[in-house]
Amino acid sequence: MDLKTAILVFAVSCVFAAVLTQARGLPWFVTVILCAVVGIVLFGSMLLEKRDNKKSFAEAERFRAGFAFKSEKEERKYYDWCAKHPPARPSEDMKSDLISRYRAPRIIAELLGVLCLGLLEVFLFKEKAEGHSEAAWLVYLVLGLMILLLYFALSGIFGIKARRLYGMLSDRPDFQSIRRSYTEGAVIGHPVSYICLGSEYITLVTAKGVLPVRCSEICRVCRAIVLTAYYTNSAYTGSKESYFIKLYTTAEYRIQLTKPEMIQAYDLLKRAGLPADDTIDIR
Repeated sequence: MDLKTAILVFAVSCVFAAVLTQARGLPWFVTVILCAVVGIVLFGSMLLEKRDNKKSFAEAERFRAGFAFKSEKEERKYYDWCAKHPPARPSEDMKSDLISRYRAPRIIAELLGVLCLGLLEVFLFKEKAEGHSEAAWLVYLVLGLMILLLYFALSGIFGIKARRLYGMLSDRPDFQSIRRSYTEGAVIGHPVSYICLGSEYITLVTAKGVLPVRCSEICRVCRAIVLTAYYTNSAYTGSKESYFIKLYTTAEYRIQLTKPEMIQAYDLLKRAGLPADDTIDIR
């Protein structure tokens, strides 16, 4: 939020506070206190936003200059992380590997939800049987929710989405090359946002789909940082930095990773001889 917006919000808030306190018959100093609180919150959030933006852009400038770490301590942590998290090898079957990676931990929560809704359904059914007509519509509502939640859980268990995405890939004429490159590649990331570095294809896997990109068609590889600011009632409440690897052909592809994963993946892509660009895209 810029200074002009903050002043406008402050002025409107002060007028509103004055009208409210006068309508309630409160003393004048209550208006002063309310305006002071609004001013502290607004201008304090501006200072926090300015500080966080300064830190984020300073980190981006370090990346541009070739320094990926804020300090030697952070660099040591990164190498310790690399020792514990080397690039993983997919299983020998691409289909089963995708199914296992698309299984999210939320399946357990969904099954527990089905169990809780089932117990509630039994209780409501007994209430209905005893003549409590007001529970009748709740019986059908809870039953519908339970069926919906059970569908989501079973979809995850049997890998319906992963099977569908795999089926779409199998229709491609270069599918065998994609599968071979995937199973022989190295995986960096976490389900379901990871990159698989193969000899012929770089495969990007997200919650929305599986995107194989032919290595020979890649004309640029770079890192990107996206700065996201959060506001509540016009007051800045914090920011978040998201890290991406971008691949450019005739189109742009990107995959979101953590900062260590981004550095590790970029180093491997660069080592593989792809046209790596050390600049950083900042948005």
